[in-house]
Amino acid sequence: MKKKRRVSGLAKTATAVFAVYAAFTMVSLQLQIAEKKEEQARLRAQIEEQELRNAEIKALLESENSDEYVARIAREKLGYISPGERVFVDISSK
Repeated sequence: MKKKRRVSGLAKTATAVFAVYAAFTMVSLQLQIAEKKEEQARLRAQIEEQELRNAEIKALLESENSDEYVARIAREKLGYISPGERVFVDISSK
């Protein structure tokens, strides 16, 4: 007859502790992976947005209609008007 080997209580405990540690580590790593994927998606969106801005700026620099751009900025941001132009201000909303 063959003798049965008995596994000591210490080996069982060590195996159980290792299993719990491995499970905890796997869950932790999965959470980190999910966070990094979200961060990657945000960064890709920022990259796309910046590439659009860069394309707009490049188009403005290369365009021959830079006078129109300057006039538009002066009108929208600085409140300038063209000679002979009338400006109507709506005071009912204030």
